[in-house]
Amino acid sequence: MEATADGITSTALLNCLRREVGRLGPDGTIRLPRTDVLLRARQGRWLSDPEVFTGSWHPLSWHELAVLITKELGDPPIGFLDEIAGSRSAIAAVLAARPDPPADLYQRSEQALIAGHRYHPAPKGRGGLPAAAWLPYAPEVHASFSLVHLEGSFVDDGEVPLPTGVLPAHPWQLSLLGRTGTLADHLVWPTSSVRTVYDPAADLFYKFSLDVQITNDVRRLWAHDLRWVPPLARVLRPVFEDIASTYPGTAFLIDRGYRTSPESVEGLAVVVRDGVRRHTLPGVTPLLAAGISEGFAGNPLDGLDRDRALRWFRQYVSVVVPPVLHAFFAHGVVMECHLQNVLVGVDSEGMPVQAFYRDHEGMRLLPRHAALLSEVDGSGGSRGVSEAKGWERLQYCLVVNHLMEIAGAVLDRHPGLDLWPEARDVFRSYGSFPLLKSLLESPCVPAKANLLLRWTRAEGAANRYVDCPNPLYCN
Repeated sequence: MEATADGITSTALLNCLRREVGRLGPDGTIRLPRTDVLLRARQGRWLSDPEVFTGSWHPLSWHELAVLITKELGDPPIGFLDEIAGSRSAIAAVLAARPDPPADLYQRSEQALIAGHRYHPAPKGRGGLPAAAWLPYAPEVHASFSLVHLEGSFVDDGEVPLPTGVLPAHPWQLSLLGRTGTLADHLVWPTSSVRTVYDPAADLFYKFSLDVQITNDVRRLWAHDLRWVPPLARVLRPVFEDIASTYPGTAFLIDRGYRTSPESVEGLAVVVRDGVRRHTLPGVTPLLAAGISEGFAGNPLDGLDRDRALRWFRQYVSVVVPPVLHAFFAHGVVMECHLQNVLVGVDSEGMPVQAFYRDHEGMRLLPRHAALLSEVDGSGGSRGVSEAKGWERLQYCLVVNHLMEIAGAVLDRHPGLDLWPEARDVFRSYGSFPLLKSLLESPCVPAKANLLLRWTRAEGAANRYVDCPNPLYCN
């Protein structure tokens, strides 16, 4: 079925309702408990084609569905319906402007996410800005562009492999700030996260400050996040040296440091991240996990028969999961290993052989790092979490946001394939830990409630979880 902006928007709203609000009937219907509205939708990997029962079934538009949400939850946050409409308009603009894909498979995988987060009410919001302001820099239309270089005296913190006296800046951000500079002499292209670009010539990623709300957060490089970049890099280097020696080929694309202007510390900051090419094994092609889930021309899942798809999934879990568990149990590091933060390297036959992890911003540290947390965060900081909260966060990122979506992509091609025993074996084989045992024995896992978080006007980094059926559970 051809993707449409209306259909993608309805699917996101339905997914949120099913996960966070509605009571599911045995026939797949969704009853909204407060208003007693009964909905149904076309079943599949993601819900689609919503209908409402008013004596008989009637189709619902995305806007009618959004209005039903406001009636069910009450007291909508300011701009809620506008954000959904803006996201829908952005998807329509992307679909209308999307050209043929680039030749490079890695770039294709990064720029494949037309729908964005499938469990967020406004996954493609762009701060209400017109498409003309952001389309030239949009990964969904396979953009590439030149950065703008500012010249002067700048402040570095950490290892910043950039020419002295030059501050690379994102042209979209500069336009928002009313600034100009000199165009760089080579092209970069945006990754799935929009404000992070890859520089193939330097094999570096640059993460920029962007004063635009995308999903639940304004994507600015806040000072409290910037100050964590160098100390976290120092913590992670020995951690990942150990992980790479234990699981050869595993890599972390470390945020080395940042450069900024003293006159606009947050607005003009840029974080410099390791490139992917220097960490890629010979003969291996890195692909974004979210791109594999969403689909793109050249996806290694395409064309697999059932037996090979089962082996592919087992190998995928074997490559991705143990390093994440090792970071948690051996080193007290909670990785934000969701689909957009993990690259998977595949060999010439498309089989997963390597995992790359990225993005410091969402990482958390367990209490064993108390000295560092006290030094950098001070009292009331947000980087440190208890073991229980860290494990909750990890279960969501790894199981719900990541593995369930990869499994969904496999099952979309091979319905009924018995995937999860393969994943359970990998988790069990890591070791005997009470938290791991509790995961495998629990009928539910935590899923982030993006709709309810938006409804309560929570900050972008806030978490709220609802129960989601655990695919690893075996009664």
